[in-house]
Amino acid sequence: MSDATPRILVVGDVINDIVVLPSLPLRADTDTPSTIIASPGGSAANTAAWIGWHGVPVDFVGRVGAGDAPTHRRIFAEAGVTAHLRESTTRGTGTIVIIAEGEQRTMLTDRGANDELDPAAVTDELLESASIVHLTGYGLVNAFTADDVAALIARAHEHGATVSLDPGSVGFITDYGTERFRRAISGVDLLLPNLAEARLLIGQPEATPAHAAVVLLDAAPLVMLTDGARGVTVAEQSGAVHEYAVDPVPVVDSTGAGDAFGAGVLAALAHRRDVSTAVAQGMHAAAIAVSRAGGRPPVR
Repeated sequence: MSDATPRILVVGDVINDIVVLPSLPLRADTDTPSTIIASPGGSAANTAAWIGWHGVPVDFVGRVGAGDAPTHRRIFAEAGVTAHLRESTTRGTGTIVIIAEGEQRTMLTDRGANDELDPAAVTDELLESASIVHLTGYGLVNAFTADDVAALIARAHEHGATVSLDPGSVGFITDYGTERFRRAISGVDLLLPNLAEARLLIGQPEATPAHAAVVLLDAAPLVMLTDGARGVTVAEQSGAVHEYAVDPVPVVDSTGAGDAFGAGVLAALAHRRDVSTAVAQGMHAAAIAVSRAGGRPPVR
């Protein structure tokens, strides 16, 4: 890592989101009045955009469909992100239909070009300039093998960067295989799961947030576990456990809240802020995220 301004590198998925906000409970076999919003998304891409929103220099590596790179580069640039995008010749940009009902979301996912993300796209030059490398579980599914992930984590460490990871999805972790996933992410420095992901990863569906966070210390020396409106639990390698309450806010759409939280945390840690400050910055960003539709930050 260079001694210049802290820079963060995000590697992973970029998605075209279609967010559906039903006005009534869903009605089978007929119409349900809804607000439908098309928005750029993807867990890793959202995180990069929120990091840019905090004013921290950030690079993003991802893959999109043929002809879509210029549009997504422009959208990233408007958020303060330098995007390094390659295009697939066989698959379109990933697309997700998100049906959002308060904190609950149903996601219908076509990963598209994301499944062709090439580890070689993460160059030594990008790693050399990064203080933190952020990955998401979505990037591990189909695109990277476990060996690819281990090699990328090792390369990041060789360049002096710390590595953070957001597991991303209970469904994809289950499809990938929980034990296989745990082995793949071994060596990360910061783990950012939500409670459902943490419970799945430790195999204890009734675990409390504090217990789950502590058990996950065998996967990473710092765990920040989010539980929606119920707050954040942090477990540190020292054995210390801290619980942070979240101020209640009206929820329009929870899409991207975890991504916004992670971005706030990473932006603070890049500037060597302490853990409590990082959590507070993450919670502030998440509160803004849930107050609006879609996973990207507002324009500054």
